[in-house]
Amino acid sequence: MSVRARPEIAVMERDCALPRKSGELVFHDDWERRAFAIAVTLCEQGRYDWEQFRQHLIAEIAASASAGGDPAAPDPHAPGYYEHWLAALEKVLAESGILPAANS
Repeated sequence: MSVRARPEIAVMERDCALPRKSGELVFHDDWERRAFAIAVTLCEQGRYDWEQFRQHLIAEIAASASAGGDPAAPDPHAPGYYEHWLAALEKVLAESGILPAANS
């Protein structure tokens, strides 16, 4: 049985493009794979709209980029792609009422 990915998820472009190597998704740790799967599954179940998540992901990546830093010597402690993914997921789940909103 083959499951076909939704195009809006499989083909995100530019700043929010999924990390790939030779066309395959790249995960460095198991938690990244799980965060990806949770986000996709909840969206496919109709718990939130993918565009809502994508906008949060773009905002997370942009906020990190605007925080500065030297691109020639990136900070190894700066958030990576899936840290941004997780932050976006937390926000969309809070907005959807699935998770309680975090106190900031």
